[in-house]
Amino acid sequence: MTELTADRRRYTGKEINRKRRAEGKIPGVIYGKGIETRSIEFQRKPLEKFLDTARRGTVVVKMTVQDGAEGKESYAVLKETQSHPLTGRVTHVDFYEVALGKKFRVEVPLRIKGKAVGIEMGGVLDVVTRSLEVECTPDHVPEFLDLDVTSLGIGDALRLADVGFPEGVVPTEKDLRMTLAAVHTPKAEAAPAVVEETVAAEGAEGASVAEPGAKEEKPEKEAKKKE
Repeated sequence: MTELTADRRRYTGKEINRKRRAEGKIPGVIYGKGIETRSIEFQRKPLEKFLDTARRGTVVVKMTVQDGAEGKESYAVLKETQSHPLTGRVTHVDFYEVALGKKFRVEVPLRIKGKAVGIEMGGVLDVVTRSLEVECTPDHVPEFLDLDVTSLGIGDALRLADVGFPEGVVPTEKDLRMTLAAVHTPKAEAAPAVVEETVAAEGAEGASVAEPGAKEEKPEKEAKKKE
């Protein structure tokens, strides 16, 4: 099991954190259900070495937090990292404390294996989800859950019931019919709509049009009344 050492952090604020990072320290927190959230800091090099191979939420570490002369040991999983937008170097980490022998919930990534036969037939592989939430004890957390898509033809799908979960690991989702990956027929591109030109009728709608050569009919004069 990976081991990490951190120091209890008593300071707060952006300026002091920036100064500590320049000195090779990385701030973080460790928290958990029913326990006090503690501010901590790590030496940059050992933390970055751990992060190079760790996967969020799937690696349990033995954490020793030094608080002066005292050190407290616990077990935790990496929950979140923050990085500098330009350099990409880690600037903050969050760990979630867990108890050995006690079940907890954690997201485990799916690892897609193989090439679906439906792709050779012109189909498209659609991976619906990239991870699954499972419940297990810290010593049973898998690094990956494998999903072999090799046998999928067009119209086929892999569902939650098709996943082989290790002993002691159960999904929190109870609907075993939930689709995880499927091969679909590619959607045909819509043909461009043909716009028919409409010839405007001559004259205003509802107006009468006189025929060529027709004389305009004049109203008859009223006959003079006889005296």
